[in-house]
Amino acid sequence: MKLLPELVDIKTIRKSLNISQKELGRLLGIPQSTISRIENGTMDPPYSKFKKIYEYLQHHRMEIEGTEKTAADIMTKKIYSVNSKSKIKDAIEKMNEFSISQLPIIDEEGQNLGSITAKKIQKLVIDNPDLIHTNVIKFKELPFPEVDKSWNVKDISNLLVKYPAILVKEYDKFLGIITDSNFLNLL
Repeated sequence: MKLLPELVDIKTIRKSLNISQKELGRLLGIPQSTISRIENGTMDPPYSKFKKIYEYLQHHRMEIEGTEKTAADIMTKKIYSVNSKSKIKDAIEKMNEFSISQLPIIDEEGQNLGSITAKKIQKLVIDNPDLIHTNVIKFKELPFPEVDKSWNVKDISNLLVKYPAILVKEYDKFLGIITDSNFLNLL
């Protein structure tokens, strides 16, 4: 199994990322002349220096590719939800059955009315166990944000800092849901 590319491949990778030798040297604290000699095969660098260059280029490539991915690329297509007439008990059963910690509340017409999370349910039920028979709509939280399937992963990441999930749409139809776990799978 090949762990690192050939020395001459560094030049191809660097150029494909549109990074100059000078810029790469500045970023890594390696003289530009050293990078030039490595790329031209006139220097056999220590493994640690070659690895440092290669890992930086790979990390930079992954950042670029990650921002090109869209909501449609990382979403879970199956959306588990409850409707406004569902009871807290129904939400608990669904969360347990599918090992999830939040559910959107979507009505029969496909409207995103709100959400319910395991944390909210836990707070409610600890203080008053009889609330499991109450409609989820009574204790709903904010609706999950809705994004178009073409949104890029970087923008989605920023939303996931503030919300537990994001619904993905195309026109008026929900296509999927994105949670932290979807995003972490990308990494």
